Amino acid sequence: MKLEKFKEKNNRKIGIIIFTICCIVLIAGVYFYSSFAIYEQNQNFNVINGTVENPGDLYFAFYVDDVISKDMPSKDSGYTLDTSKSFCTNGASPTLNEETWSIKVTNLTATHTKCTLYFKVNITNQIIAQLDTSGACPTVNEDGTINVSAERTNGYVCSAPDDYGTSYYYRGNVTNNYVKFGKNESGQDMYWRIIRINGDGSIRMIYDGTSAHQNGEENDDRNIGTSTFNSGECLGYIGDQCFGSVSYTYNNHQNDSIIKSYADDWYERVFLGSPYESYLSDEIFCVSRVIDDNNFGIYKLVDSLRCTNEEDRYTVDVENGNGGLTYPIGLVNVIEGRLAGGADFYEVSGHYLDAGIYWTMTPNSYDMSYGLLVYTIRKGMAGAGPSNLEITNSYGVKPVINLKTNSLNSGNGTAENPYTV
Repeated sequence: MKLEKFKEKNNRKIGIIIFTICCIVLIAGVYFYSSFAIYEQNQNFNVINGTVENPGDLYFAFYVDDVISKDMPSKDSGYTLDTSKSFCTNGASPTLNEETWSIKVTNLTATHTKCTLYFKVNITNQIIAQLDTSGACPTVNEDGTINVSAERTNGYVCSAPDDYGTSYYYRGNVTNNYVKFGKNESGQDMYWRIIRINGDGSIRMIYDGTSAHQNGEENDDRNIGTSTFNSGECLGYIGDQCFGSVSYTYNNHQNDSIIKSYADDWYERVFLGSPYESYLSDEIFCVSRVIDDNNFGIYKLVDSLRCTNEEDRYTVDVENGNGGLTYPIGLVNVIEGRLAGGADFYEVSGHYLDAGIYWTMTPNSYDMSYGLLVYTIRKGMAGAGPSNLEITNSYGVKPVINLKTNSLNSGNGTAENPYTV
């Protein structure tokens, strides 16, 4: 009896042990399933594989807004691949072709490669989707020029061709183009206003202070400081429009203007070597001027976001421009100011660039009475009388930079909830 009783207890213990082990395995399986990505083989997914002999299994995991998903978002869902977080094992790299909506994996050299793909809301596409279709935007001619008009009250997004494709620009009394990006020398947050989405998807924006200022507000904080534009006989952002002993041409890129040096020095203090610099894109800054052959010293305005003269395409590299810039920073040009709503050169208050008086990159003329003149954007207007445009006067400096495509990460663009990077 004692032996049988012993066997009964032993069998019960064994059963308990087996049951416990099964529970542990089951719990571990559930934990593993819920804690790690759900990988799907590439034959069930529109994938372009890299070139490799017998690549073997290629697996994908999808995260949408940081939540695991069995499926990749659809093309028209408003999402894009977050390349800063997405990765593959074995040194491979994933990229998204937004036209074909497919993943391309490069450096695919090993079998059993797993790619974890993070998708985030594409804010750039959300901005483009705001394009006005009511007919309120200025019309665009076949040659790309724009029939600009003033805008005092309303705010919307319009489009026009630029040197990269189709540009989407903010116009009028908009209140949803704020961006919080970077910190100044004092560690304060910096706020910007989006001017436009360039044709290559990069985001052009203008400095607007250490807080979110209202349209029309005059505040020194909305500039990085004040400066003369230049001195001497040279009119250009880089001394390429000179008079007297130097010929009056487009392409004499020799000496930096005072205001370019001012902007470059600020860039070095704020962006150079900082984590924020990696988000900046080298885009064309166009001074937007055409020599008037019938009037020496006078420039004509051509209302177009395309840069008429190749010599006027200021960039750091020489791939898309003249290579004249030291850093990817510039100023707004007068055409962008006119498109924002200040088209008629008289009191037109209310547009988002209405922020006191500050310099543009665009030359005006050589005047026998006033000297060398450059356009400004001033309270209530784009441009002004010649006495307020002399290059030796001191006005506000509002730098313009460009963010790389898909840099915007969150927010809705309002002063209370600006876009962030």
